[in-house]
Amino acid sequence: MRQLVECTWISLNKAGEELCGDSVIIRTTPDSFVAVLSDGLGSGVKASILSSLTAEIAARMFEADGTVEDVMQTLIDTLPECSVRKLAYATFAVLIVYGGRDAHLVLFDSPPLILIRRNTIVTLPLEERKVKDRIVRDAHFALEENDYMVLISDGYTHAGLGGIYRMGWGWKNVATAVQRFVQTGVDTVKLTEALSKTCMKLYNDEPGDDATVICMKVRPAVSVCLLTGPPANKEMDEFAVKRLMAAEGDKIICGGSTAQMSARVLGEKLEVEWVPPWKRTGKEPKKKGSPPTATIRGIDLVTEGILTIGQALEIIREAKTIHDLPRDNDAATRLAHYLLAADDIHLIVGTAINPNQVADLIRGEPMRMLYVRELVAALKARNKIVKVERV
Repeated sequence: MRQLVECTWISLNKAGEELCGDSVIIRTTPDSFVAVLSDGLGSGVKASILSSLTAEIAARMFEADGTVEDVMQTLIDTLPECSVRKLAYATFAVLIVYGGRDAHLVLFDSPPLILIRRNTIVTLPLEERKVKDRIVRDAHFALEENDYMVLISDGYTHAGLGGIYRMGWGWKNVATAVQRFVQTGVDTVKLTEALSKTCMKLYNDEPGDDATVICMKVRPAVSVCLLTGPPANKEMDEFAVKRLMAAEGDKIICGGSTAQMSARVLGEKLEVEWVPPWKRTGKEPKKKGSPPTATIRGIDLVTEGILTIGQALEIIREAKTIHDLPRDNDAATRLAHYLLAADDIHLIVGTAINPNQVADLIRGEPMRMLYVRELVAALKARNKIVKVERV
Protein backbone atom coordinates (compact mmCIF):
# COMPACT_ATOMS: atom_id res chain seq x y z
CA MET A 1 0.00 0.00 0.00
CA ARG A 2 1.24 3.47 -0.88
CA GLN A 3 2.49 5.62 2.00
CA LEU A 4 1.91 9.36 1.81
CA VAL A 5 2.13 12.64 3.67
CA GLU A 6 -1.21 14.08 4.83
CA CYS A 7 -1.00 17.87 5.06
CA THR A 8 -2.99 20.84 6.37
CA TRP A 9 -1.89 24.43 6.92
CA ILE A 10 -3.22 27.71 8.32
CA SER A 11 -1.83 31.27 8.15
CA LEU A 12 -2.65 34.08 10.57
CA ASN A 13 -2.20 37.60 9.22
CA LYS A 14 -0.42 40.22 11.28
CA ALA A 15 -3.04 42.41 12.98
CA GLY A 16 -4.17 45.19 10.65
CA GLU A 17 -2.78 43.59 7.48
CA GLU A 18 -4.99 42.34 4.66
CA LEU A 19 -2.25 40.23 3.07
CA CYS A 20 -0.14 37.60 4.77
CA GLY A 21 3.62 37.94 4.49
CA ASP A 22 4.00 34.15 4.63
CA SER A 23 3.43 31.97 1.57
CA VAL A 24 2.81 28.23 1.36
CA ILE A 25 3.00 25.88 -1.61
CA ILE A 26 1.92 22.24 -1.33
CA ARG A 27 2.31 19.90 -4.29
CA THR A 28 1.36 16.25 -4.33
CA THR A 29 1.90 13.52 -6.91
CA PRO A 30 1.55 9.74 -6.55
CA ASP A 31 5.32 9.53 -5.97
CA SER A 32 6.28 12.76 -4.22
CA PHE A 33 5.22 15.46 -1.79
CA VAL A 34 6.56 19.02 -1.65
CA ALA A 35 5.87 21.59 1.07
CA VAL A 36 7.34 25.09 0.95
CA LEU A 37 6.95 27.78 3.62
CA SER A 38 8.43 31.20 2.95
CA ASP A 39 8.41 34.24 5.25
CA GLY A 40 8.90 37.58 3.50
CA LEU A 41 10.81 40.47 5.05
CA GLY A 42 8.44 42.65 7.09
CA SER A 43 4.70 42.30 6.56
CA GLY A 44 1.90 43.25 4.20
CA VAL A 45 2.20 43.60 0.42
CA LYS A 46 6.01 43.68 0.18
CA ALA A 47 6.43 40.63 2.38
CA SER A 48 3.72 38.80 0.46
CA ILE A 49 5.44 39.45 -2.88
CA LEU A 50 8.84 38.37 -1.57
CA SER A 51 7.54 35.19 0.05
CA SER A 52 5.32 34.15 -2.86
CA LEU A 53 8.17 34.54 -5.36
CA THR A 54 10.56 32.68 -3.06
CA ALA A 55 8.12 29.82 -2.48
CA GLU A 56 7.32 29.41 -6.18
CA ILE A 57 10.96 29.51 -7.30
CA ALA A 58 12.10 27.12 -4.57
CA ALA A 59 9.26 24.68 -5.22
CA ARG A 60 9.80 24.55 -8.97
CA MET A 61 13.58 24.26 -8.81
CA PHE A 62 13.68 21.60 -6.11
CA GLU A 63 10.96 19.63 -7.93
CA ALA A 64 13.22 19.73 -11.00
CA ASP A 65 16.11 18.34 -8.90
CA GLY A 66 17.86 21.71 -8.70
CA THR A 67 20.75 21.97 -6.24
CA VAL A 68 20.68 24.12 -3.12
CA GLU A 69 23.37 26.32 -4.69
CA ASP A 70 21.32 26.85 -7.85
CA VAL A 71 18.20 27.73 -5.87
CA MET A 72 20.00 30.26 -3.66
CA GLN A 73 21.69 31.93 -6.63
CA THR A 74 18.39 32.19 -8.50
CA LEU A 75 16.67 33.73 -5.47
CA ILE A 76 19.45 36.29 -4.98
CA ASP A 77 19.31 37.26 -8.66
CA THR A 78 15.51 37.33 -8.90
CA LEU A 79 13.95 38.78 -5.75
CA PRO A 80 13.05 42.49 -5.92
CA GLU A 81 14.90 44.71 -3.45
CA CYS A 82 12.95 46.33 -0.63
CA SER A 83 13.12 50.13 -1.16
CA VAL A 84 13.28 50.76 2.61
CA ARG A 85 15.68 48.09 3.89
CA LYS A 86 17.60 47.73 0.60
CA LEU A 87 17.34 43.96 0.93
CA ALA A 88 15.90 41.23 -1.24
CA TYR A 89 15.11 38.75 1.45
CA ALA A 90 12.72 35.98 2.41
CA THR A 91 13.32 32.91 4.53
CA PHE A 92 12.18 29.50 3.38
CA ALA A 93 11.76 25.90 4.49
CA VAL A 94 11.40 23.20 1.84
CA LEU A 95 10.43 19.61 2.58
CA ILE A 96 10.49 17.07 -0.24
CA VAL A 97 9.33 13.50 0.38
CA TYR A 98 9.76 10.72 -2.17
CA GLY A 99 7.54 7.66 -1.98
CA GLY A 100 6.22 8.74 1.40
CA ARG A 101 9.51 7.64 3.01
CA ASP A 102 12.67 9.46 1.88
CA ALA A 103 12.72 13.08 3.03
CA HIS A 104 14.97 16.03 2.17
CA LEU A 105 14.69 19.19 4.27
CA VAL A 106 16.27 22.53 3.30
CA LEU A 107 16.16 25.51 5.68
CA PHE A 108 17.23 29.11 5.13
CA ASP A 109 16.80 31.27 8.26
CA SER A 110 13.65 29.31 9.07
CA PRO A 111 12.71 27.48 12.31
CA PRO A 112 13.67 23.78 12.18
CA LEU A 113 11.16 21.09 11.29
CA ILE A 114 9.40 19.54 14.28
CA LEU A 115 9.39 15.74 13.93
CA ILE A 116 7.44 13.61 16.41
CA ARG A 117 7.99 9.85 16.24
CA ARG A 118 6.34 7.49 18.72
CA ASN A 119 5.55 10.52 20.91
CA THR A 120 9.22 11.60 21.02
CA ILE A 121 10.72 14.80 19.61
CA VAL A 122 13.34 13.66 17.08
CA THR A 123 16.51 15.70 16.51
CA LEU A 124 17.28 15.85 12.81
CA PRO A 125 20.87 15.55 11.48
CA LEU A 126 21.05 19.09 10.06
CA GLU A 127 24.21 20.07 8.22
CA GLU A 128 25.22 23.71 7.77
CA ARG A 129 26.86 25.04 4.66
CA LYS A 130 27.59 28.45 3.20
CA VAL A 131 25.95 29.16 -0.13
CA LYS A 132 26.53 32.59 -1.74
CA ASP A 133 27.29 34.15 1.66
CA ARG A 134 24.09 32.65 3.10
CA ILE A 135 23.95 29.89 5.71
CA VAL A 136 21.71 27.01 4.60
CA ARG A 137 20.91 23.90 6.63
CA ASP A 138 19.66 20.66 5.17
CA ALA A 139 19.07 17.05 6.15
CA HIS A 140 18.18 13.74 4.55
CA PHE A 141 16.19 11.34 6.70
CA ALA A 142 13.79 8.40 6.49
CA LEU A 143 10.14 8.66 7.53
CA GLU A 144 8.04 6.06 9.30
CA GLU A 145 4.30 5.48 9.40
CA ASN A 146 2.53 7.74 11.95
CA ASP A 147 5.37 10.29 12.02
CA TYR A 148 4.13 13.85 12.57
CA MET A 149 5.98 16.82 11.06
CA VAL A 150 5.35 20.53 11.61
CA LEU A 151 6.84 23.56 9.87
CA ILE A 152 6.30 27.01 11.41
CA SER A 153 7.21 30.58 10.56
CA ASP A 154 8.81 32.76 13.24
CA GLY A 155 5.39 34.25 14.01
CA TYR A 156 4.89 31.11 16.10
CA THR A 157 8.19 31.30 17.95
CA HIS A 158 7.52 34.99 18.76
CA ALA A 159 3.96 34.43 20.01
CA GLY A 160 3.44 35.54 23.62
CA LEU A 161 6.56 37.74 23.51
CA GLY A 162 6.68 39.92 26.62
CA GLY A 163 3.55 38.26 27.98
CA ILE A 164 3.08 34.65 29.00
CA TYR A 165 6.48 33.87 27.47
CA ARG A 166 9.02 36.62 28.11
CA MET A 167 11.10 35.58 25.09
CA GLY A 168 8.20 34.26 23.01
CA TRP A 169 6.65 30.81 22.66
CA GLY A 170 9.91 29.46 21.24
CA TRP A 171 10.60 26.43 19.09
CA LYS A 172 11.04 24.03 22.01
CA ASN A 173 7.70 24.99 23.57
CA VAL A 174 5.92 24.70 20.21
CA ALA A 175 7.48 21.25 19.73
CA THR A 176 6.33 20.21 23.21
CA ALA A 177 2.80 21.41 22.39
CA VAL A 178 2.82 19.35 19.19
CA GLN A 179 4.06 16.34 21.14
CA ARG A 180 1.15 16.72 23.56
CA PHE A 181 -1.50 17.25 20.88
CA VAL A 182 -0.54 14.20 18.79
CA GLN A 183 -0.83 11.74 21.69
CA THR A 184 -4.48 11.18 20.73
CA GLY A 185 -3.60 10.31 17.11
CA VAL A 186 -5.29 13.43 15.70
CA ASP A 187 -5.34 14.13 11.99
CA THR A 188 -3.55 17.16 10.56
CA VAL A 189 -6.74 19.24 10.41
CA LYS A 190 -7.32 19.04 14.16
CA LEU A 191 -3.60 19.47 14.93
CA THR A 192 -3.43 22.60 12.77
CA GLU A 193 -6.54 24.04 14.42
CA ALA A 194 -5.15 23.36 17.91
CA LEU A 195 -1.82 25.04 17.18
CA SER A 196 -3.31 28.08 15.42
CA LYS A 197 -5.83 28.64 18.23
CA THR A 198 -3.05 28.46 20.82
CA CYS A 199 -0.92 30.89 18.80
CA MET A 200 -3.81 33.33 18.44
CA LYS A 201 -4.49 33.13 22.18
CA LEU A 202 -0.84 33.91 22.97
CA TYR A 203 -1.16 37.01 20.76
CA ASN A 204 -4.39 38.01 22.58
CA ASP A 205 -6.21 37.70 19.21
CA GLU A 206 -3.96 40.36 17.63
CA PRO A 207 -0.95 38.66 16.00
CA GLY A 208 2.18 40.79 16.14
CA ASP A 209 3.55 38.99 13.09
CA ASP A 210 2.37 36.75 10.28
CA ALA A 211 2.19 33.22 11.69
CA THR A 212 1.93 30.07 9.57
CA VAL A 213 1.89 26.40 10.51
CA ILE A 214 2.04 23.38 8.18
CA CYS A 215 1.12 20.09 9.85
CA MET A 216 1.94 16.77 8.22
CA LYS A 217 1.38 13.12 9.09
CA VAL A 218 2.82 10.04 7.40
CA ARG A 219 0.19 7.35 6.87
CA PRO A 220 -1.05 4.75 4.38
CA ALA A 221 -3.06 6.11 1.47
CA VAL A 222 -6.84 5.68 1.55
CA SER A 223 -8.27 4.40 -1.73
CA VAL A 224 -11.75 4.54 -3.26
CA CYS A 225 -12.99 3.09 -6.54
CA LEU A 226 -16.27 4.35 -8.01
CA LEU A 227 -18.15 2.79 -10.93
CA THR A 228 -20.81 4.90 -12.61
CA GLY A 229 -22.63 4.16 -15.85
CA PRO A 230 -22.72 0.93 -17.89
CA PRO A 231 -20.08 0.45 -20.62
CA ALA A 232 -20.99 1.45 -24.17
CA ASN A 233 -20.42 -2.16 -25.21
CA LYS A 234 -22.52 -4.60 -23.17
CA GLU A 235 -19.78 -7.21 -23.58
CA MET A 236 -17.63 -4.99 -21.31
CA ASP A 237 -20.06 -5.23 -18.36
CA GLU A 238 -18.15 -8.02 -16.65
CA PHE A 239 -14.82 -6.27 -17.26
CA ALA A 240 -16.05 -3.04 -15.64
CA VAL A 241 -17.41 -4.80 -12.56
CA LYS A 242 -14.28 -6.92 -12.17
CA ARG A 243 -12.17 -3.75 -12.34
CA LEU A 244 -14.22 -2.34 -9.48
CA MET A 245 -13.96 -5.47 -7.35
CA ALA A 246 -10.21 -5.81 -7.93
CA ALA A 247 -9.51 -2.23 -6.82
CA GLU A 248 -8.01 -1.40 -3.43
CA GLY A 249 -10.09 0.27 -0.74
CA ASP A 250 -13.77 1.18 -0.61
CA LYS A 251 -16.04 0.35 -3.54
CA ILE A 252 -18.90 2.57 -4.70
CA ILE A 253 -21.54 2.24 -7.42
CA CYS A 254 -23.50 5.27 -8.65
CA GLY A 255 -26.44 4.68 -10.97
CA GLY A 256 -29.52 2.48 -11.06
CA SER A 257 -28.60 0.75 -14.32
CA THR A 258 -25.02 0.38 -13.11
CA ALA A 259 -26.21 -1.21 -9.86
CA GLN A 260 -28.47 -3.66 -11.72
CA MET A 261 -25.62 -4.57 -14.06
CA SER A 262 -23.21 -5.09 -11.15
CA ALA A 263 -25.67 -7.23 -9.19
CA ARG A 264 -26.22 -9.40 -12.27
CA VAL A 265 -22.48 -9.85 -12.91
CA LEU A 266 -21.75 -10.56 -9.24
CA GLY A 267 -24.75 -12.84 -8.80
CA GLU A 268 -25.85 -10.81 -5.79
CA LYS A 269 -29.20 -9.35 -4.75
CA LEU A 270 -29.84 -5.63 -5.19
CA GLU A 271 -31.94 -4.24 -2.33
CA VAL A 272 -33.15 -0.63 -2.32
CA GLU A 273 -33.24 1.17 1.02
CA TRP A 274 -36.46 3.15 0.89
CA VAL A 275 -37.58 5.85 3.32
CA PRO A 276 -40.98 7.55 2.69
CA PRO A 277 -40.61 11.18 1.51
CA TRP A 278 -42.39 12.57 4.60
CA LYS A 279 -39.69 11.00 6.78
CA ARG A 280 -36.76 12.36 4.81
CA THR A 281 -35.19 14.98 7.07
CA GLY A 282 -31.64 15.78 8.02
CA LYS A 283 -32.03 13.60 11.12
CA GLU A 284 -33.21 10.57 9.16
CA PRO A 285 -31.08 8.24 7.01
CA LYS A 286 -32.34 10.09 3.93
CA LYS A 287 -33.23 13.77 3.70
CA LYS A 288 -35.73 15.42 1.39
CA GLY A 289 -34.64 15.61 -2.24
CA SER A 290 -32.05 12.87 -1.85
CA PRO A 291 -32.47 9.66 -3.89
CA PRO A 292 -32.47 6.40 -1.92
CA THR A 293 -29.44 4.18 -1.53
CA ALA A 294 -29.26 0.44 -2.14
CA THR A 295 -27.14 -2.47 -1.01
CA ILE A 296 -25.13 -5.11 -2.85
CA ARG A 297 -22.99 -7.53 -0.87
CA GLY A 298 -19.33 -6.57 -1.25
CA ILE A 299 -20.05 -2.95 -2.19
CA ASP A 300 -19.62 -0.20 0.43
CA LEU A 301 -22.08 2.31 -1.06
CA VAL A 302 -24.71 2.03 -3.82
CA THR A 303 -26.54 5.19 -4.92
CA GLU A 304 -28.54 6.67 -7.77
CA GLY A 305 -26.38 8.20 -10.50
CA ILE A 306 -26.40 11.70 -11.96
CA LEU A 307 -28.54 13.41 -9.31
CA THR A 308 -26.52 12.00 -6.41
CA ILE A 309 -23.17 12.79 -8.05
CA GLY A 310 -24.37 16.34 -8.72
CA GLN A 311 -25.47 16.80 -5.11
CA ALA A 312 -22.21 15.34 -3.82
CA LEU A 313 -20.27 17.73 -6.06
CA GLU A 314 -22.05 20.73 -4.54
CA ILE A 315 -21.37 19.43 -1.02
CA ILE A 316 -17.67 18.93 -1.82
CA ARG A 317 -17.39 22.44 -3.23
CA GLU A 318 -18.55 23.82 0.12
CA ALA A 319 -16.11 21.71 2.16
CA LYS A 320 -12.32 21.69 2.33
CA THR A 321 -12.09 18.52 4.43
CA ILE A 322 -14.39 15.83 5.83
CA HIS A 323 -14.67 17.92 9.00
CA ASP A 324 -16.64 20.54 7.01
CA LEU A 325 -19.28 18.09 5.76
CA PRO A 326 -22.86 18.21 7.06
CA ARG A 327 -23.84 15.55 9.56
CA ASP A 328 -26.58 14.15 7.29
CA ASN A 329 -26.52 10.49 6.33
CA ASP A 330 -28.12 10.83 2.90
CA ALA A 331 -26.59 9.31 -0.23
CA ALA A 332 -24.91 12.50 -1.50
CA THR A 333 -23.31 13.33 1.86
CA ARG A 334 -22.09 9.76 2.30
CA LEU A 335 -20.62 9.83 -1.21
CA ALA A 336 -18.91 13.17 -0.48
CA HIS A 337 -17.50 11.73 2.75
CA TYR A 338 -15.98 8.72 0.98
CA LEU A 339 -14.39 10.94 -1.68
CA LEU A 340 -13.00 13.58 0.69
CA ALA A 341 -11.64 10.92 3.05
CA ALA A 342 -9.75 9.26 0.18
CA ASP A 343 -6.31 10.06 -1.22
CA ASP A 344 -6.36 7.86 -4.33
CA ILE A 345 -9.62 7.90 -6.29
CA HIS A 346 -10.26 5.64 -9.28
CA LEU A 347 -13.33 6.55 -11.34
CA ILE A 348 -14.58 3.91 -13.79
CA VAL A 349 -17.00 5.75 -16.06
CA GLY A 350 -19.31 3.88 -18.42
CA THR A 351 -19.95 5.67 -21.70
CA ALA A 352 -23.30 4.08 -22.60
CA ILE A 353 -26.02 6.65 -23.35
CA ASN A 354 -29.09 6.26 -21.16
CA PRO A 355 -32.17 6.58 -23.44
CA ASN A 356 -34.00 8.39 -20.64
CA GLN A 357 -31.29 11.07 -20.49
CA VAL A 358 -30.78 11.88 -24.17
CA ALA A 359 -32.47 15.24 -23.61
CA ASP A 360 -29.85 16.03 -20.95
CA LEU A 361 -26.97 16.06 -23.41
CA ILE A 362 -25.01 19.31 -23.09
CA ARG A 363 -23.06 20.32 -26.20
CA GLY A 364 -23.17 16.67 -27.25
CA GLU A 365 -21.71 15.55 -23.92
CA PRO A 366 -23.71 13.38 -21.50
CA MET A 367 -24.53 14.96 -18.14
CA ARG A 368 -22.67 12.12 -16.44
CA MET A 369 -19.38 13.07 -18.12
CA LEU A 370 -19.93 16.76 -17.34
CA TYR A 371 -20.41 16.02 -13.64
CA VAL A 372 -17.46 13.62 -13.61
CA ARG A 373 -15.16 16.24 -15.14
CA GLU A 374 -16.25 18.86 -12.59
CA LEU A 375 -15.94 16.33 -9.76
CA VAL A 376 -12.39 15.47 -10.83
CA ALA A 377 -11.46 19.17 -10.84
CA ALA A 378 -12.90 19.68 -7.34
CA LEU A 379 -11.07 16.64 -5.97
CA LYS A 380 -7.73 17.55 -7.56
CA ALA A 381 -8.06 21.03 -6.06
CA ARG A 382 -8.00 19.24 -2.69
CA ASN A 383 -4.77 17.41 -3.58
CA LYS A 384 -6.48 14.10 -4.38
CA ILE A 385 -4.86 11.73 -6.87
CA VAL A 386 -7.66 11.00 -9.35
CA LYS A 387 -7.61 8.47 -12.18
CA VAL A 388 -10.48 8.33 -14.71
CA GLU A 389 -11.02 5.18 -16.76
CA ARG A 390 -13.68 5.18 -19.49
CA VAL A 391 -15.31 1.92 -20.52
